[in-house]
Amino acid sequence: MKNAVIIHGWGADSKSNWFPWLKTELEKQGIRISVPDFPNSQNPVLSEWLHYFEKNVQVDQNTILIGHSLGVSFILHLLEHLPPNKKIKAAFLVATFDRSLAIPEIENFVDKPFNWQKIKTLCKKFFVINSDNDPYIPIEIGENLAKNLDTKLIIEHNGEHLSNPDGMLGYPKLLEHILRSG
Repeated sequence: MKNAVIIHGWGADSKSNWFPWLKTELEKQGIRISVPDFPNSQNPVLSEWLHYFEKNVQVDQNTILIGHSLGVSFILHLLEHLPPNKKIKAAFLVATFDRSLAIPEIENFVDKPFNWQKIKTLCKKFFVINSDNDPYIPIEIGENLAKNLDTKLIIEHNGEHLSNPDGMLGYPKLLEHILRSG
């Protein structure tokens, strides 16, 4: 049976954005899903998030990770830290970034280069999704991240930051991608 984990971003939690909607929709498909509330999301610390994940979430070869914004950078770090026997099924990276956005509160998530080779060995398939008018993340960052992961960028037109303030309480296109991923 597939299982999925939704990783929220900076200042968010399990009830933010389209996360509750997606959780409900995936449960209808028989997918076990968790949406952990990471500590201190207003001033997140990467080491605290990694520790929290390690203590509270299990992953295996049937796991799908779904990250939004800072949750994407967290997933990249998580894949760098997983042991080689913990390869996951897929990662859906929404409103992606892997480098500084000049926001001091989240800099510790992107203050060093990622080990792309290791990351690619621990996940079978990547889906990188960015909007072409995100006010925080230029589309070029998503293009580069997709290139680093040897996948194509899925562009959401006029989706802004693909979040609730932009009017997104549901995300049917993401659900479709997840269900089609096998």
